[in-house]
Amino acid sequence: MANELWYDNDNFAGPHGAYLTTTSKCDACHSVHRAPADSILLLPAATIVQTCEVCHDGTGGYGVYGTILAVTGTAPSGGHSMESTNVVPGGDADTGGSTTMNFGGSGGKLICTDCHNPHGANVVNPFVGDRRRLRANLPSVQTNRLLRRLTGTATVPVDEYGSDWCIGCHAGRASRGTVHNHPADSVNSSYTVGAPYTYGNVPILATNGPTALTVLQGMGGVEKIGSPINGHAADPPYTSGNRGYLMPYPRTADQVGHAPICQQCHEDTRRVGSLSTAGVGTAQTAVIAVDKADGLTVSDNPRFQNFPHETQNPTLLVEINDDLCLNCHPEAQLP
Repeated sequence: MANELWYDNDNFAGPHGAYLTTTSKCDACHSVHRAPADSILLLPAATIVQTCEVCHDGTGGYGVYGTILAVTGTAPSGGHSMESTNVVPGGDADTGGSTTMNFGGSGGKLICTDCHNPHGANVVNPFVGDRRRLRANLPSVQTNRLLRRLTGTATVPVDEYGSDWCIGCHAGRASRGTVHNHPADSVNSSYTVGAPYTYGNVPILATNGPTALTVLQGMGGVEKIGSPINGHAADPPYTSGNRGYLMPYPRTADQVGHAPICQQCHEDTRRVGSLSTAGVGTAQTAVIAVDKADGLTVSDNPRFQNFPHETQNPTLLVEINDDLCLNCHPEAQLP
């Protein structure tokens, strides 16, 4: 339809791209003659973060920041802090320690546009994730999440969302640097044979299990319970659920020559499932109700879909303590 502003079945950019002579998107954010006196770039607020939160404050955009605290009464344990720091954990490629970076906010602090391009330019290729949107009972769609191809100190653009996207800032967490880290599948990792796996293409359990088999598939897609609308099925094209967070042992042919990607440990807090002592994986059912706002249904798994903005677990981990390690390393197989 003419003057389309928001989401439709063929255009998932909303006001953040796909600009045409027949659209009217620019004025969703920019006011040519009536912007507030203290605003920047003709935006509705004094800072980029405040501008983003005009929509993405949890009231209309299903929460980027603040949802976990609002719903549970407890502050999130992990997340990326906006406008408060320029210190990057694991940002020093030489030592593996923290370093400072000059981000886009006041005083070089991290802000939304350091990771996202609000105009949808020079962004990664689309992928299916877990994040629910306003029309949560429509199928999950492949979008680029407006993620920039270049982040942090990266000099080589990243086309596919995966470990190398994270390493743009967290360069000290890459495999086989000066300090030893848990292996991560990436372009420069000595553990990786051929092209590295990414969030959209990685070995996951072939079924919820019990199974010792894997298939190559994206990690995203959670079954959504509710009535479909407009003739659409309620589920995405594939529902990987929690099958990407367990690695059967012995490793399968798909896994040989590769390490896990960052997002197999770092994602929304959830109940992943478990490996048997023999290394056979059983994934916990992943489901999101479509008739409640994000986080209100306690049984949702994951309950919140705010990664990498904030999570219930510390350091953005899907699970914590040995529960995390045992998702890939069954006790009976330890040396």
